[in-house]
Amino acid sequence: MLEDIIIVGIVMAVTEILKHLLKRWLNEDLVTQLLPLIVLALAGGLNVLNAKVFAPDVPFTEALSQGLTLGAIAGGVYSLGKAA
Repeated sequence: MLEDIIIVGIVMAVTEILKHLLKRWLNEDLVTQLLPLIVLALAGGLNVLNAKVFAPDVPFTEALSQGLTLGAIAGGVYSLGKAA
């Protein structure tokens, strides 16, 4: 499987792209409220895909659980960067 930091980095990069795209069509306050859900869903999905491609013996629920944990980490890192 890919390292956790790679998944977190990809999630942060894709979140930034999605944020700028969503701001074109949605209110900025709504986008700000949706971002944590996007981060969690993206991290969960990417980690499940990661597990299926590189470690097919890992159960779906374990990969999803780890992905949601990585999403929480990515959300925390993202929030720290915004606060600085």
